[in-house]
Amino acid sequence: MRLLVVGGGITGLAAAWEAVQGADGRPPAEVLLVEASPRLGGKLHTEVVDGLVIEHGPDSFVSYRPAALELAREVGLGEEVVATTGQRSLSLRAGGRLRPLPAGMGMVLPTRLWPFVTTGILSPLDKLRAGLDLVLPRQLREGEDVAIGTFLRARLGDGIVRRFADPMIGGIYGSGVDRLSLDAVLPSLRADETAHRSLMLAALAQGRRARAAGRGPGSPFRTLRGGLGSLVDALAARLREAGADLRPGTSVTALRPTADGGAEADLSDGTTAVVDAVVLAGGVSSSAALLDGPAPDAASALSSIPLASSTVVTLSYPASAFPRPLDSHGWLEADPAPISGITVSSTKWAGRAPSDTVLIRAFVPERLGETARADDAVLVARIVAHLADVLGLTAGPTLTRVARWTSVMPTYTVGHPARVAAAEAGLAHLPAWRVAGSALHGVGVPDCVADGRRQAGLALGHAAGRARVDA
Repeated sequence: MRLLVVGGGITGLAAAWEAVQGADGRPPAEVLLVEASPRLGGKLHTEVVDGLVIEHGPDSFVSYRPAALELAREVGLGEEVVATTGQRSLSLRAGGRLRPLPAGMGMVLPTRLWPFVTTGILSPLDKLRAGLDLVLPRQLREGEDVAIGTFLRARLGDGIVRRFADPMIGGIYGSGVDRLSLDAVLPSLRADETAHRSLMLAALAQGRRARAAGRGPGSPFRTLRGGLGSLVDALAARLREAGADLRPGTSVTALRPTADGGAEADLSDGTTAVVDAVVLAGGVSSSAALLDGPAPDAASALSSIPLASSTVVTLSYPASAFPRPLDSHGWLEADPAPISGITVSSTKWAGRAPSDTVLIRAFVPERLGETARADDAVLVARIVAHLADVLGLTAGPTLTRVARWTSVMPTYTVGHPARVAAAEAGLAHLPAWRVAGSALHGVGVPDCVADGRRQAGLALGHAAGRARVDA
């Protein structure tokens, strides 16, 4: 079998890796991977300069979704996986102050009651309103997708939404919770309400089970010692060793189905490739454009997935600029600010900066409006001023980097599961053509890795089945 992978981000690379491994009795496939940009890796982009390990995109992955961890081990990076330093320490800036998150607090709900009761992040009225969840009846109707914010306000009140859900969930997905789909982003909340009626009771029960099993409050986040870019480099090297044809700087200009259900692709380098199966992992816009002729319904469904922009600003400071050493991994903003939050990379991860340097990543999602659209100089100046005000800094940054990710961040708005189902139904007549990536089944690195591998296996499985029937 011969597989074409369109897109050289982590999803496409994972799809190619799955193909060259072979599985379920399927021999290794020949792989052609094309990537329009000159660099492989997509949003995984690590820069190393002056002893600083700078991540321009994601800086980590969660260990409880094992796909990324397993992939790192498979390509020989198992010894390079590192956990966060010290005990997980994260704050929320609310009411003009940095306040530690209550112990046992998840993205929305507490798994321990007393830290929640005593936190200063919520007002007494907010806590009383959240407590009504203990007696409220179930709110959700089967088959109806709703916004996370709408659901949480009905059960827990506006304080939980403003102080916890919006900063935490919105910070991950780059959109406010009043737009995000419950069933696409947090389907566990529907399951919790179904099983326990009360979300608070469900969360507290989960906390008790975790403590009984000996699972402590440590961080689930992991990264690679040399940055996530080292995963891209290792994958590319191993793929080439396996005979994969990787072509950065090359795009697909046209994609046509062949009579046997495969594909013929015209490439920007002037060549044409005939393949048995295809994985489209170049993002919503790329995939929709290529499917517009062969699968217009799938293209339409993909085009209806909103895309947002986000910016990562990295700053390094001399440690002497801080009135006291930073021991926090970062904070999220519940107050008005030019950022949605920061990560103190040099505290969170060992080896990210020299001992006399503090390395900070600030996040600016599109939903911050005019600030997010400001040019680099204005944006950096606003962030520097904000950090100086919050932390009492006595000096400016010695290095700045601005990474803009424009219209590439899929937003799982209400109705997202239906859009995904429509995209998949629109490709049913071409089962060896698959769409993969963050636009459909999860935005995290493990989600993308798992989806890339799954879609490659499905595409090649259909192609192999078709070949057996033809034979």
